[in-house]
Amino acid sequence: MKLLGLAEAAVQASIVTEELAGVNVVQFIAGDAGPSLMASGGGISLLEIAKRPDLLSTIGARAMNPEKIINIAIKSAVANVGFRFAKKALRRPISMMNRMVFKPLSLGVSL
Repeated sequence: MKLLGLAEAAVQASIVTEELAGVNVVQFIAGDAGPSLMASGGGISLLEIAKRPDLLSTIGARAMNPEKIINIAIKSAVANVGFRFAKKALRRPISMMNRMVFKPLSLGVSL
């Protein structure tokens, strides 16, 4: 399992949930810890969708908005390029960390 791959996936998921549901990925999955169980700031969480399936139409309407799609595409492309650049620029330190830290621990993970 590659930790940088997981980090990139988390960034991409956060981009999509922020644009379509109005919350970050953690708030989208876990909801808000408050007594109302509503995501803070008027966003949509999975718990809210389970309670009110009509919120899927709200997310669908946001997904059909060309401005939202363009924002998602631009942010995703920038994040992708940023991760590629960082992986290439930090190739040697990443390799050293994998060799000296993760491989001796035999955790099955790497950077």
